Amino acid sequence: LMEISRFDARAAELNSDEIDVAEAIRKTLQARHWADDDRIRAELPPDIRARLDPRRFDVVIANLVGNALRHGGAPVTVLLRTEASSSGTLVLVVEVADRGPGIPAAALPHIFDRFYKADAARTRSPGSGLGLAITLENVNLHDGTIRAGNLPGGGAVFTVEIPLRAEEAGR
Repeated sequence: LMEISRFDARAAELNSDEIDVAEAIRKTLQARHWADDDRIRAELPPDIRARLDPRRFDVVIANLVGNALRHGGAPVTVLLRTEASSSGTLVLVVEVADRGPGIPAAALPHIFDRFYKADAARTRSPGSGLGLAITLENVNLHDGTIRAGNLPGGGAVFTVEIPLRAEEAGR
């Protein structure tokens, strides 16, 4: 609640640094003891650098992977890449996908809402229903976007896109 309050008060700040994005994701997985978890597959190409807030980026990755492990099915895949956006700018892309039941169609428009839980059976489960709302706010602070969807063969996928500055795109 305190983190959401910071966003509401516009007191949340970015403390950006140029980081190796694959290494940052590996550190997130290691810190939560997921690095050697055979339920997680990571495709993290080297030499992708971006100016990000390491703490906030960690929260984004941890929330997405944690949700996929909790509510989806193995394997959970974390993919990192860069690609050109529809406007032609280069963006950092992180996808977290699982092989679970996916997100119910009725839940998709609300998945990033505060206190929202897609499954009514989870209303008494641990968790506040704030994780994806906090993830959205952290992505927004990076001037990025996040979308949720379902894979054709089953499972949910969350896609984060964060624009890269011209000097980052040149690498």
